[in-house]
Amino acid sequence: MRAVLALLLAAVAMLAGPVNVVFILHNHQPWYVDFEKNELILPWVRMHAVGNYLKVPLLINESGVPVAFTLSGSLIEQLNWYANGTYIDVRYRISEKIARGEPLTAEEKYAMLAIPGGFFDINWQNILYKHPRYAVLLGLRNDAFSKCPPGNVTCVISRFSDQDFVDLATLFNLLWIDPYIAKKYSDIWTLVNKTSYTRDDLKKVLGLHRELVGKVLPLYKELARQGKIELVPVPYSHPLMPLLADMGALEDLRLHISLSEGLFKRYLGTTPTGIWPPEQAVNDEVLRLFAEAGYLWTITDEDVLKTTAPGFSHYSLYYADYGGRRLYVFFRDKTLSDALGFRYSSMSPQAALADFVNYLKKVPQGECNVVVVALDGENPWENYPNFGDDFLKMFFQGLAELEKNGTVKIWKPTDFVNNCKDKATPLPQRQFRYFDLKVDVSIYKSIRDLPTRSVAGRIAEGSWSGGGSLAVWIGDPDENVWWMWLKKAREDVGINRTWDVLFPLLVAEASDWPFWYGNDMGSPQTFDPVAKSALRAYYTRAGLQPPPYLQTSAYPAGTPREDKIVGRGEGKIATYGGVVIYANTTHIWIEGGPCGVVYISNPDVARSPYMFRGAVRGLGGEALNIYADMAIDMCKGLVYISDGGRFYPVGNMAALSFIGTRPGGLLYVEFRGLVYALRVPESYPAQNLLLRAVDPLGDDFGPGKYQYPKNPAFKPGVFDLTALELYDLGDKYRFQFKVRELGGNPWGGPAGFSLQFFHVYINREGGIRNDTLGLRVSLCREAAWDIALLIGPGWAGGNRIVYADGAYIDDAMSIKLGANNTIIADVPKQYLGNYDNKWKITVFLTSWDGYGSDNIRNFGVMADEWTVGGADPVAVLAGVAPRVFDVLAETAEMQVKALTSYKVVRLPNGTYIGAPAVVCAYLTGSAEMRTATVTQFVTITATATVTRTFTETYTTVSTQVATTVTSTERVKEIDWPTTAALTVAALVAGLLAGILTRRK
Repeated sequence: MRAVLALLLAAVAMLAGPVNVVFILHNHQPWYVDFEKNELILPWVRMHAVGNYLKVPLLINESGVPVAFTLSGSLIEQLNWYANGTYIDVRYRISEKIARGEPLTAEEKYAMLAIPGGFFDINWQNILYKHPRYAVLLGLRNDAFSKCPPGNVTCVISRFSDQDFVDLATLFNLLWIDPYIAKKYSDIWTLVNKTSYTRDDLKKVLGLHRELVGKVLPLYKELARQGKIELVPVPYSHPLMPLLADMGALEDLRLHISLSEGLFKRYLGTTPTGIWPPEQAVNDEVLRLFAEAGYLWTITDEDVLKTTAPGFSHYSLYYADYGGRRLYVFFRDKTLSDALGFRYSSMSPQAALADFVNYLKKVPQGECNVVVVALDGENPWENYPNFGDDFLKMFFQGLAELEKNGTVKIWKPTDFVNNCKDKATPLPQRQFRYFDLKVDVSIYKSIRDLPTRSVAGRIAEGSWSGGGSLAVWIGDPDENVWWMWLKKAREDVGINRTWDVLFPLLVAEASDWPFWYGNDMGSPQTFDPVAKSALRAYYTRAGLQPPPYLQTSAYPAGTPREDKIVGRGEGKIATYGGVVIYANTTHIWIEGGPCGVVYISNPDVARSPYMFRGAVRGLGGEALNIYADMAIDMCKGLVYISDGGRFYPVGNMAALSFIGTRPGGLLYVEFRGLVYALRVPESYPAQNLLLRAVDPLGDDFGPGKYQYPKNPAFKPGVFDLTALELYDLGDKYRFQFKVRELGGNPWGGPAGFSLQFFHVYINREGGIRNDTLGLRVSLCREAAWDIALLIGPGWAGGNRIVYADGAYIDDAMSIKLGANNTIIADVPKQYLGNYDNKWKITVFLTSWDGYGSDNIRNFGVMADEWTVGGADPVAVLAGVAPRVFDVLAETAEMQVKALTSYKVVRLPNGTYIGAPAVVCAYLTGSAEMRTATVTQFVTITATATVTRTFTETYTTVSTQVATTVTSTERVKEIDWPTTAALTVAALVAGLLAGILTRRK
């Protein structure tokens, strides 16, 4: 009864008063300066300046909705570099040469055609494919690269005319100008529909770029002066502050904070009151630094609060007190922030606004409760139709109307803090575990093994990512080594230096470099040169010689660049040039081809800068693309081992034990500048098949109508699961998944694939959870799980074992490619226990997206470049559209029936609520036995979803009720009244009737 009373009070509260909302749009660009070349290697400051940095505040301002904008120090500095001519970017320099009629070098032409990194770096679905000339140029480019040998510059560029390069340069620069901005310049707007361009056309476009870049900071300054927006600084280089604090670099962080404040006063004419921690990453030391600097408020993610104070509401305002200085802390709402950043791109402004309001109606009311929507301010809009121009205008105008009718009240963050600071809640002091980077972490291969320290503080160490973790920036070997490069550089050079010496260190301390290392968010290929350039400059400007590991193209832990890897093999690889390289469980050898030297790297070797192992130059002094541990000179028949960067001959037998390689391990092999990934064969005493299951072909449509995203990377069949085999390998279990089409590895996933994400839920006769981890479906009681395996491409969150109590272990599985479109996950037995043929195993296949919530791609009504289409609109509104392409089930009909079993109800106040689909299709039995239990679908009514919406107390009651359902019972569905006159009391009465029905 107490639970029902709580529900009643929550429902009454839901109908009263406006919901407080704060919007913060985060504007940041990494440093793009190459210190040796004295130019910017990427154009994104400029490209966003001619579009989103201008159009977003202008369009939102038309509505009158107050929004806060952040500006990082690195962004402000680089905008000024363009304005005063300090630096320009490579693509601008190449474009200027074309406009002036100067000949390009072969390398410059080849660079224009690179993907990524060239003049095709633009949204293909919304921009490139819609311009016929641009689409033709892309087709020519793809044809050239498919028909020419890798790296053959002459072959590729010979297929393009001078006019092709003029058109390509003009289109790239022209179409990055946002239409809302371009339409204000008639001579530019008329160029959009041309299909052939002159050098004068290109000159006009580049001239407008220079003009628009200079307007960005004055626009923000003026809007802030008028009180229409609030400006929020981001510490200078956008450093990952908690990890620098864990390293002991507190003075560096103080400098980052003060430099950004100085830029705000100088260029924006304002003294800020709030501050944005880069990546919303915080710990107690970071909050203390903000408080000491005099800031009033900061912000982090709701997942950090879940770890800090479980059960606390992220809709409240909190504070931490440091020596009498209060720092107020907002916790952003992840659901609405991600919706605006990702999900709404596939919805109309009207539908998005309905979804937004539908969510707000579920927020508990309170005078000082607040929903904070905080997201990237510059990147989402290219994924929207018409670059988001129509959406931004209509969505924020709709919010303005909702504010007029009292549905919402929209605040600038400082105004809200000043209004509610007396009602803020203190963050409780607790003991937390923070990372310890004062020791060498280069030797660790997984985030779970990193050393930690105990800290008494007010907040957990975390960020927006991975359930509040810092796994995007640390834990992968390349990331761990990078932090040690930084630590050692500070020790070698010192920080008591002039600005000229210190500036490259501040650049190197940016969070952007470890963000890309480890491939958590894509390839580090483009950014790696900037990071190394900064560290080299830090040494050279101090008169010191940079260490050798800063001179190679390999990533910090020795991982080769993706564009250097041209082949993969298991036990054997054939190179360009006719050389065949073989490996068995003990040795590696070479046959065929001309004389030459083959270099071999074992990626399991620790690459600590304090005791660097591996050679970055070959026997002839040539630069290598790997850290070579072994060299085989085919001409002399000699084998060499590297030590301290030098090679020493060890005879003519290449034993893998020389470099510590084990069966099943991966080797990188370099021959004539190209790198190959060679897997050493495994040797098992037995491979006992425990379970085999086959799934129908062509059922990769989820509940029946799902469509793949439109980007060409999503080839037909990549989400079509066709088989699963489970083996006992002695000390581990092997899960082997087969898909109809692997789809290659378009984004360089560490495990050799990029697109697929398998969820495996196991009931080991003790399952207690029937929810899933982001799939928006439930399992029936028989299949309730006690352990789950999340098997993705190997990025953060994609190699995770989860237990029913919420504990999880990262990177414990070995995930890799098998033969014939198979993906293998080896799980140590210590994490699963002994197999029993009574285990019930439920398997789902969804789409990996490192930017999506729970690392799952957005499933919407309409498919676009990155969004899955075909979802039921009301299921999307209610948050129960299954995010599943394929379920391992006996027939497609079983899958469709299961995934369409969700329930959606529209309440009288317009809120859509729902209960997720219940999937009861699991595997059990011995090798040739398979049972797909689909005979009983428990109808979970809207009761369960209302439970989740209103009160945790009621959730407990609902869970107890659910456990009374047996495999032979049918649950009576609540008949929801649909009349508009439905009262709250009647609503609660209906819910209570449903509860009593279940208890019978």
